[in-house]
Amino acid sequence: MSLSITDLAKARETANAILEELQLNAYLFEVEPKNENWELKIECACEVDGGWEMVTLKVPKQMLLDSYDDHSAKQSLLEYWKKKLGDCKLRET
Repeated sequence: MSLSITDLAKARETANAILEELQLNAYLFEVEPKNENWELKIECACEVDGGWEMVTLKVPKQMLLDSYDDHSAKQSLLEYWKKKLGDCKLRET
């Protein structure tokens, strides 16, 4: 597996932008390269009990990298992550 620092930085920046757009109240995340499907590990404040929840999502490497500057790819990830992170507490507006 060939991994560049640029790809990892781009993936982290994209993931953070999507998580910010979801308006989670509090979260930590890490992108872990794993062949073609990378893992995004997210810990978020939980809406239900006030604790924290760990969610691991498998994300196709190319889709994550493409989402950096491709709005439709980013929107697809946003919609999917929104469903998977449904128990996470959102910011109060």
